[in-house]
Amino acid sequence: MKSFLFVLFSVSLIISNPIFSCTQSGEPEQVVQAQLEAYNNRDIELFSTCFSEDVKVYNLSSEQPFIKSRDELKKTYQFLEKAPKSFKAVVEKRLVNGPIVIDHERVTGRGEGKSDLLVFAIYEVRNGLITKVWFPPKE
Repeated sequence: MKSFLFVLFSVSLIISNPIFSCTQSGEPEQVVQAQLEAYNNRDIELFSTCFSEDVKVYNLSSEQPFIKSRDELKKTYQFLEKAPKSFKAVVEKRLVNGPIVIDHERVTGRGEGKSDLLVFAIYEVRNGLITKVWFPPKE
């Protein structure tokens, strides 16, 4: 009985751990890839588990983050639920250096008459979760 309870407890810890919800690996590249796949699948819950509770998202032209928590992140990305089925981000190029992952992405399927958008995203991953994200300023 004790061993059954131990196994049950261990499994519950694994399932509730955000690292295992997002990806089986805590490696920065795999974490960033997992959040991209959840983004493209419009799975906001899974997407958000790739980020720390106190994630900060910055515009590179500002020292202050425009997103300061996982809850704010989820609210900001609610638009995904209404995005066209063809909407997705595709990695054109990815650079990885330790905890930093830089993606050059092409956002496609934005809607009728809207061309693809090329964007850069810089991610910092610590302990298997994205803790900071930087985007270049909009033109």
